[in-house]
Amino acid sequence: MDKARRELKTDPARGLTVAGQSVYYSLGSPDWTNLTGGPYASATYSYSPPPAGGGPNIELATMNMANWGGAGNWYSAKMRLGVALGFGQYELSIKVGAGSGVTTTFYLSEFNQDQQQEIDFEFAGHCTAGSTPCGTQSVSTNVWWQGKQYVDTATPLWTGTPPNPLPDTTSGWGASVYRYRIDWEPNTVTWSVDLTGTGNNYVVIRSQDMSTVGSYDESLCYAFISFWQGWTPDNSPFLNGADASGNCGASGGCYQAFYFQSLKFTPSTNNQLVALVP
Repeated sequence: MDKARRELKTDPARGLTVAGQSVYYSLGSPDWTNLTGGPYASATYSYSPPPAGGGPNIELATMNMANWGGAGNWYSAKMRLGVALGFGQYELSIKVGAGSGVTTTFYLSEFNQDQQQEIDFEFAGHCTAGSTPCGTQSVSTNVWWQGKQYVDTATPLWTGTPPNPLPDTTSGWGASVYRYRIDWEPNTVTWSVDLTGTGNNYVVIRSQDMSTVGSYDESLCYAFISFWQGWTPDNSPFLNGADASGNCGASGGCYQAFYFQSLKFTPSTNNQLVALVP
């Protein structure tokens, strides 16, 4: 007999909205946990709710890369959704952070253990003076299974004619907010990008046959977003000189990543974890 599914229904107190075949988790939902410890600090994440009269699902979460406590001590933000949603489509709108060695992420992983069952979007904030595009030059798509990485590193995010306008890394709303989707099924994971930001024009940039990786348990993977000291396509060092997007004070934000709108999740027919209640 199947286990009872977790029922998800509209609950304003939890920032949760069910609409059609999808559920939307507000970036300000109490179901998100602001993780601390190591390079992460709660003060590096901020949330702005929908403005009055701005319509539904218009919100902004900001992640800062900040320097506290002396040279070399950098902190950033990491958020975990405390509900495992299982197989299906995960969608989020993001402006990634600029700066060499700065990585913006959107991924699925185990509750308190990385690189065991993990599916990643990792965006390199590499930004060489005079080059374009700047800020989201490359994306690394990864799956991990019991410590082994299956990676497609530095996949060109733009193909053919560059998008116009190019993505930027400034605060606030803008036409250069792009939308990203992970389609997770038992035997396949697919990564897609919508350069229009509407969620109606996705282009697949990678598919992974999971039968060659491992048998993921959908009840163990949770949604995460984070901003951290990561990789660059050309191995340039963290915060490499002239690519700075701003000056960092002793207690102020420096590099920033922006997440717009709610996390949208659409269960697949293979999902055995959740049931949407209109």
